[in-house]
Amino acid sequence: MTSIAFAGQAPQGLWGMLNGWLLARRATREAEQERAATIAEAIEEVIAGTEPKLRALSHYDRLLEPVIADALDYIAELIARLPPPIELSRRAWQRDPHVNAFFATGADLPLFLSRSKELQDFFQRRPSASQAFAILTLTRKERQVFGLSLQDEMVRRDVAQISVGFTDPQLLYPSATEEEVRAEARHCALNLYIGLAKKRLTKRQGQREGLDHERLILETRLKGLRAQARHGAADPAELQEKITATEARLAANGQERAALGGFTSRLEAMLAEIHRILADPRNELKLAPSSLRVDRLGIKQEGSQGAGSPANDLSLLECTTSTSQRVIALVRCSRDELLTLDQIVAQVEPYLASQMGIRAA
Repeated sequence: MTSIAFAGQAPQGLWGMLNGWLLARRATREAEQERAATIAEAIEEVIAGTEPKLRALSHYDRLLEPVIADALDYIAELIARLPPPIELSRRAWQRDPHVNAFFATGADLPLFLSRSKELQDFFQRRPSASQAFAILTLTRKERQVFGLSLQDEMVRRDVAQISVGFTDPQLLYPSATEEEVRAEARHCALNLYIGLAKKRLTKRQGQREGLDHERLILETRLKGLRAQARHGAADPAELQEKITATEARLAANGQERAALGGFTSRLEAMLAEIHRILADPRNELKLAPSSLRVDRLGIKQEGSQGAGSPANDLSLLECTTSTSQRVIALVRCSRDELLTLDQIVAQVEPYLASQMGIRAA
Protein backbone atom coordinates (compact mmCIF):
# COMPACT_ATOMS: atom_id res chain seq x y z
CA MET A 1 0.00 0.00 0.00
CA THR A 2 2.80 2.36 0.84
CA SER A 3 4.45 1.80 -2.51
CA ILE A 4 1.21 2.49 -4.36
CA ALA A 5 0.69 5.81 -2.49
CA PHE A 6 4.26 6.86 -3.17
CA ALA A 7 3.91 6.07 -6.83
CA GLY A 8 0.76 8.14 -7.01
CA GLN A 9 2.37 11.18 -5.37
CA ALA A 10 5.63 11.14 -7.29
CA PRO A 11 4.25 12.54 -10.55
CA GLN A 12 2.63 15.40 -8.64
CA GLY A 13 5.95 16.24 -7.02
CA LEU A 14 7.71 16.11 -10.37
CA TRP A 15 5.06 18.26 -11.99
CA GLY A 16 5.43 20.77 -9.14
CA MET A 17 9.21 20.89 -9.58
CA LEU A 18 8.84 21.23 -13.35
CA ASN A 19 6.25 23.95 -12.99
CA GLY A 20 8.47 25.84 -10.55
CA TRP A 21 11.41 25.55 -12.95
CA LEU A 22 9.30 26.83 -15.85
CA LEU A 23 8.06 29.78 -13.79
CA ALA A 24 11.62 30.63 -12.78
CA ARG A 25 12.77 30.46 -16.40
CA ARG A 26 9.90 32.69 -17.47
CA ALA A 27 10.67 35.22 -14.73
CA THR A 28 14.34 35.24 -15.74
CA ARG A 29 13.46 35.71 -19.42
CA GLU A 30 11.06 38.54 -18.61
CA ALA A 31 13.68 40.23 -16.42
CA GLU A 32 16.26 39.97 -19.21
CA GLN A 33 13.80 41.39 -21.74
CA GLU A 34 12.92 44.25 -19.39
CA ARG A 35 16.59 45.05 -18.82
CA ALA A 36 17.30 44.96 -22.56
CA ALA A 37 14.40 47.33 -23.18
CA THR A 38 15.65 49.67 -20.43
CA ILE A 39 19.15 49.74 -21.93
CA ALA A 40 17.80 50.33 -25.44
CA GLU A 41 15.63 53.19 -24.18
CA ALA A 42 18.61 54.74 -22.37
CA ILE A 43 20.74 54.49 -25.54
CA GLU A 44 18.12 56.38 -27.54
CA GLU A 45 17.82 58.96 -24.77
CA VAL A 46 21.57 59.53 -24.82
CA ILE A 47 21.62 59.89 -28.61
CA ALA A 48 18.62 62.26 -28.62
CA GLY A 49 20.21 64.39 -25.90
CA THR A 50 23.65 64.64 -27.51
CA GLU A 51 23.59 64.33 -31.32
CA PRO A 52 20.66 62.66 -33.14
CA LYS A 53 22.76 62.48 -36.32
CA LEU A 54 24.72 59.66 -34.67
CA ARG A 55 21.88 57.35 -35.73
CA ALA A 56 23.48 57.49 -39.18
CA LEU A 57 26.13 55.14 -37.77
CA SER A 58 24.72 51.61 -37.89
CA HIS A 59 26.79 50.39 -34.93
CA TYR A 60 26.08 53.17 -32.41
CA ASP A 61 23.77 50.99 -30.30
CA ARG A 62 26.17 48.01 -30.22
CA LEU A 63 29.04 50.26 -29.14
CA LEU A 64 27.08 52.02 -26.40
CA GLU A 65 25.15 49.03 -25.05
CA PRO A 66 27.81 47.64 -22.64
CA VAL A 67 28.90 51.01 -21.24
CA ILE A 68 25.32 52.23 -20.78
CA ALA A 69 24.44 48.95 -19.05
CA ASP A 70 27.34 49.51 -16.64
CA ALA A 71 26.37 53.16 -16.11
CA LEU A 72 22.77 52.18 -15.32
CA ASP A 73 23.99 49.60 -12.78
CA TYR A 74 26.18 52.24 -11.15
CA ILE A 75 23.30 54.72 -11.05
CA ALA A 76 21.07 52.09 -9.43
CA GLU A 77 23.78 51.52 -6.83
CA LEU A 78 23.92 55.25 -6.06
CA ILE A 79 20.15 55.63 -5.76
CA ALA A 80 19.98 52.64 -3.41
CA ARG A 81 22.33 54.52 -1.07
CA LEU A 82 19.96 57.44 -0.68
CA PRO A 83 18.42 57.27 2.81
CA PRO A 84 14.62 57.37 3.36
CA PRO A 85 12.92 60.74 2.77
CA ILE A 86 12.98 63.37 5.49
CA GLU A 87 9.98 65.55 6.20
CA LEU A 88 10.12 69.20 5.15
CA SER A 89 7.87 71.08 7.56
CA ARG A 90 7.94 73.62 10.36
CA ARG A 91 7.48 70.78 12.85
CA ALA A 92 10.41 68.85 11.37
CA TRP A 93 12.60 71.96 11.63
CA GLN A 94 12.22 71.72 15.41
CA ARG A 95 13.30 68.08 15.71
CA ASP A 96 15.25 67.05 12.59
CA PRO A 97 18.87 68.31 12.67
CA HIS A 98 19.17 68.18 8.89
CA VAL A 99 16.09 70.32 8.22
CA ASN A 100 17.27 72.66 10.99
CA ALA A 101 20.66 73.02 9.33
CA PHE A 102 19.31 73.41 5.79
CA PHE A 103 16.93 76.29 6.61
CA ALA A 104 17.58 79.28 8.85
CA THR A 105 14.12 79.28 10.45
CA GLY A 106 11.08 77.05 10.43
CA ALA A 107 9.10 79.91 8.88
CA ASP A 108 11.30 79.69 5.76
CA LEU A 109 9.95 76.25 4.86
CA PRO A 110 6.36 77.09 3.83
CA LEU A 111 7.60 79.94 1.64
CA PHE A 112 10.28 77.74 0.04
CA LEU A 113 7.77 74.99 -0.71
CA SER A 114 5.15 77.43 -1.97
CA ARG A 115 7.58 79.07 -4.39
CA SER A 116 8.42 75.74 -6.05
CA LYS A 117 6.60 75.73 -9.38
CA GLU A 118 7.21 72.00 -9.77
CA LEU A 119 5.55 71.28 -6.42
CA GLN A 120 2.64 73.61 -7.14
CA ASP A 121 2.11 71.94 -10.52
CA PHE A 122 2.22 68.49 -8.93
CA PHE A 123 -0.54 69.31 -6.43
CA GLN A 124 -2.62 70.95 -9.16
CA ARG A 125 -2.40 67.80 -11.27
CA ARG A 126 -3.28 65.64 -8.24
CA PRO A 127 -5.94 67.47 -6.21
CA SER A 128 -6.44 64.47 -3.90
CA ALA A 129 -2.74 64.11 -3.01
CA SER A 130 -1.89 65.15 0.53
CA GLN A 131 1.90 64.87 0.13
CA ALA A 132 4.65 64.65 -2.45
CA PHE A 133 8.09 63.07 -2.49
CA ALA A 134 10.92 65.00 -4.12
CA ILE A 135 14.68 65.46 -4.44
CA LEU A 136 16.19 68.34 -2.46
CA THR A 137 19.61 69.66 -3.49
CA LEU A 138 21.63 72.39 -1.80
CA THR A 139 25.11 73.87 -1.94
CA ARG A 140 27.14 73.59 1.24
CA LYS A 141 29.36 76.59 1.95
CA GLU A 142 31.92 76.99 4.71
CA ARG A 143 33.56 80.28 5.67
CA GLN A 144 35.73 81.51 8.50
CA VAL A 145 34.13 83.81 11.04
CA PHE A 146 35.17 85.17 14.44
CA GLY A 147 32.97 84.81 17.49
CA LEU A 148 32.63 83.77 21.10
CA SER A 149 33.77 80.36 22.26
CA LEU A 150 33.79 78.55 25.59
CA GLN A 151 37.26 77.12 26.19
CA ASP A 152 38.48 75.72 29.51
CA GLU A 153 35.33 77.09 31.16
CA MET A 154 36.25 80.58 29.97
CA VAL A 155 34.49 82.68 27.32
CA ARG A 156 36.96 83.81 24.67
CA ARG A 157 36.29 86.49 22.08
CA ASP A 158 37.34 86.74 18.44
CA VAL A 159 37.91 83.01 18.16
CA ALA A 160 38.31 81.75 14.58
CA GLN A 161 35.37 79.49 13.72
CA ILE A 162 33.94 77.79 10.64
CA SER A 163 30.39 78.74 9.75
CA VAL A 164 28.49 76.10 7.75
CA GLY A 165 25.61 77.25 5.57
CA PHE A 166 23.38 75.71 2.92
CA THR A 167 22.36 77.87 -0.02
CA ASP A 168 20.38 77.68 -3.25
CA PRO A 169 17.92 74.94 -2.20
CA GLN A 170 16.14 73.34 -5.16
CA LEU A 171 13.20 70.95 -5.14
CA LEU A 172 13.21 68.54 -8.08
CA TYR A 173 10.88 65.92 -9.56
CA PRO A 174 7.90 65.89 -7.13
CA SER A 175 6.33 62.42 -7.24
CA ALA A 176 3.48 60.52 -5.64
CA THR A 177 5.60 57.82 -3.99
CA GLU A 178 9.12 57.19 -2.80
CA GLU A 179 9.56 54.57 -5.54
CA GLU A 180 8.61 57.11 -8.20
CA VAL A 181 10.98 59.77 -6.91
CA ARG A 182 13.84 57.24 -6.80
CA ALA A 183 13.04 56.39 -10.43
CA GLU A 184 13.19 60.13 -11.23
CA ALA A 185 16.55 60.30 -9.45
CA ARG A 186 17.86 57.54 -11.73
CA HIS A 187 16.64 59.52 -14.75
CA CYS A 188 18.25 62.67 -13.34
CA ALA A 189 21.61 60.89 -12.98
CA LEU A 190 21.46 59.69 -16.59
CA ASN A 191 20.71 63.26 -17.65
CA LEU A 192 23.88 64.39 -15.85
CA TYR A 193 25.94 62.08 -18.06
CA ILE A 194 24.07 63.29 -21.14
CA GLY A 195 24.79 66.90 -20.13
CA LEU A 196 28.51 66.19 -19.70
CA ALA A 197 28.66 64.51 -23.10
CA LYS A 198 26.72 67.33 -24.75
CA LYS A 199 29.07 69.91 -23.26
CA ARG A 200 32.14 68.16 -24.64
CA LEU A 201 30.57 67.62 -28.04
CA THR A 202 29.62 71.30 -28.15
CA LYS A 203 33.24 72.19 -27.42
CA ARG A 204 34.39 69.93 -30.26
CA GLN A 205 31.80 71.43 -32.62
CA GLY A 206 32.89 74.91 -31.58
CA GLN A 207 36.45 74.03 -32.53
CA ARG A 208 35.31 73.03 -36.03
CA GLU A 209 33.18 76.16 -36.43
CA GLY A 210 36.09 78.30 -35.23
CA LEU A 211 38.38 76.83 -37.87
CA ASP A 212 35.76 77.34 -40.59
CA HIS A 213 35.33 80.97 -39.52
CA GLU A 214 39.10 81.51 -39.48
CA ARG A 215 39.39 80.01 -42.98
CA LEU A 216 36.90 82.52 -44.38
CA ILE A 217 38.78 85.41 -42.75
CA LEU A 218 42.15 84.18 -44.05
CA GLU A 219 40.84 83.68 -47.58
CA THR A 220 39.38 87.21 -47.60
CA ARG A 221 42.61 88.67 -46.24
CA LEU A 222 44.72 86.79 -48.79
CA LYS A 223 42.50 87.96 -51.64
CA GLY A 224 42.95 91.58 -50.48
CA LEU A 225 46.73 91.25 -50.14
CA ARG A 226 47.09 89.74 -53.59
CA ALA A 227 44.95 92.55 -55.04
CA GLN A 228 47.31 95.07 -53.45
CA ALA A 229 50.28 93.25 -54.95
CA ARG A 230 48.77 93.35 -58.45
CA HIS A 231 48.15 97.10 -58.25
CA GLY A 232 51.60 97.85 -56.87
CA ALA A 233 52.46 98.46 -53.26
CA ALA A 234 54.65 100.97 -51.47
CA ASP A 235 56.65 98.13 -49.86
CA PRO A 236 56.43 94.96 -51.98
CA ALA A 237 58.74 93.03 -49.62
CA GLU A 238 56.54 93.71 -46.58
CA LEU A 239 53.41 92.87 -48.58
CA GLN A 240 54.93 89.56 -49.77
CA GLU A 241 55.84 88.72 -46.16
CA LYS A 242 52.18 89.18 -45.14
CA ILE A 243 51.01 87.05 -48.07
CA THR A 244 53.43 84.25 -47.14
CA ALA A 245 52.36 84.31 -43.48
CA THR A 246 48.66 84.26 -44.44
CA GLU A 247 49.18 81.37 -46.87
CA ALA A 248 51.05 79.43 -44.16
CA ARG A 249 48.28 79.93 -41.63
CA LEU A 250 45.65 79.00 -44.24
CA ALA A 251 47.53 75.76 -44.96
CA ALA A 252 47.74 74.97 -41.23
CA ASN A 253 44.04 75.68 -40.91
CA GLY A 254 43.35 73.18 -43.68
CA GLN A 255 45.44 70.53 -41.93
CA GLU A 256 43.61 71.09 -38.65
CA ARG A 257 40.22 70.83 -40.35
CA ALA A 258 41.35 67.69 -42.19
CA ALA A 259 42.39 66.16 -38.85
CA LEU A 260 38.83 66.60 -37.64
CA GLY A 261 37.71 64.51 -40.63
CA GLY A 262 34.65 64.53 -42.80
CA PHE A 263 31.05 64.07 -41.75
CA THR A 264 31.30 60.34 -40.98
CA SER A 265 34.61 60.56 -39.16
CA ARG A 266 33.29 63.49 -37.10
CA LEU A 267 30.31 61.36 -36.08
CA GLU A 268 32.67 58.54 -35.14
CA ALA A 269 34.68 60.95 -33.00
CA MET A 270 31.51 62.15 -31.29
CA LEU A 271 30.40 58.58 -30.61
CA ALA A 272 33.84 57.78 -29.19
CA GLU A 273 33.61 60.80 -26.87
CA ILE A 274 30.22 59.68 -25.54
CA HIS A 275 31.58 56.15 -25.10
CA ARG A 276 34.57 57.52 -23.18
CA ILE A 277 32.36 59.39 -20.70
CA LEU A 278 29.97 56.49 -20.10
CA ALA A 279 32.82 53.98 -19.86
CA ASP A 280 33.99 55.68 -16.67
CA PRO A 281 30.75 56.55 -14.85
CA ARG A 282 32.33 56.38 -11.39
CA ASN A 283 34.77 59.15 -12.22
CA GLU A 284 32.18 61.45 -13.81
CA LEU A 285 29.60 61.22 -10.99
CA LYS A 286 30.27 60.53 -7.32
CA LEU A 287 28.00 60.26 -4.30
CA ALA A 288 30.05 60.48 -1.13
CA PRO A 289 28.98 60.56 2.54
CA SER A 290 30.02 63.51 4.65
CA SER A 291 29.62 63.85 8.42
CA LEU A 292 29.93 67.00 10.49
CA ARG A 293 28.79 68.45 13.77
CA VAL A 294 27.32 71.95 13.96
CA ASP A 295 25.64 73.94 16.71
CA ARG A 296 22.26 75.64 16.37
CA LEU A 297 23.98 78.72 14.92
CA GLY A 298 25.67 76.71 12.19
CA ILE A 299 29.17 76.81 13.72
CA LYS A 300 31.20 73.72 12.92
CA GLN A 301 32.30 71.80 15.99
CA GLU A 302 35.63 69.97 15.77
CA GLY A 303 37.45 67.94 18.41
CA SER A 304 36.61 69.18 21.88
CA GLN A 305 35.31 72.48 20.56
CA GLY A 306 31.92 73.31 22.02
CA ALA A 307 32.01 70.32 24.36
CA GLY A 308 28.93 70.26 26.54
CA SER A 309 26.95 72.67 24.33
CA PRO A 310 23.99 71.55 22.17
CA ALA A 311 24.98 70.54 18.65
CA ASN A 312 23.63 68.52 15.73
CA ASP A 313 25.33 65.59 14.05
CA LEU A 314 24.70 65.71 10.29
CA SER A 315 25.10 62.80 7.90
CA LEU A 316 25.08 64.19 4.37
CA LEU A 317 25.39 62.80 0.88
CA GLU A 318 27.18 65.05 -1.59
CA CYS A 319 26.79 64.56 -5.32
CA THR A 320 29.91 65.64 -7.21
CA THR A 321 30.43 66.09 -10.95
CA SER A 322 33.15 67.87 -12.92
CA THR A 323 31.15 71.12 -12.70
CA SER A 324 29.29 71.04 -9.37
CA GLN A 325 29.04 69.67 -5.85
CA ARG A 326 25.62 69.54 -4.19
CA VAL A 327 24.13 67.99 -1.08
CA ILE A 328 21.27 65.70 -2.06
CA ALA A 329 18.41 64.25 -0.02
CA LEU A 330 15.02 62.69 -0.57
CA VAL A 331 12.22 64.67 1.10
CA ARG A 332 8.51 64.44 1.82
CA CYS A 333 6.40 67.60 1.44
CA SER A 334 2.92 68.04 2.85
CA ARG A 335 0.27 69.99 0.95
CA ASP A 336 -0.72 71.58 4.28
CA GLU A 337 2.64 73.38 4.44
CA LEU A 338 1.98 75.38 1.26
CA LEU A 339 0.84 78.98 1.58
CA THR A 340 -1.97 80.69 -0.23
CA LEU A 341 -1.17 83.51 -2.66
CA ASP A 342 -2.26 86.08 -0.07
CA GLN A 343 0.04 84.54 2.52
CA ILE A 344 2.98 84.55 0.08
CA VAL A 345 2.40 88.23 -0.73
CA ALA A 346 2.15 89.03 2.99
CA GLN A 347 5.54 87.42 3.65
CA VAL A 348 7.40 88.60 0.55
CA GLU A 349 5.94 92.12 0.19
CA PRO A 350 4.52 93.25 3.55
CA TYR A 351 3.99 96.85 2.35
CA LEU A 352 2.15 95.70 -0.77
CA ALA A 353 0.08 93.32 1.35
CA SER A 354 -0.93 96.12 3.70
CA GLN A 355 -2.03 98.27 0.76
CA MET A 356 -4.12 95.36 -0.51
CA GLY A 357 -5.64 94.72 2.88
CA ILE A 358 -3.90 91.35 3.26
CA ARG A 359 -2.87 90.23 6.71
CA ALA A 360 -0.02 87.83 7.35
CA ALA A 361 -1.03 84.37 8.56
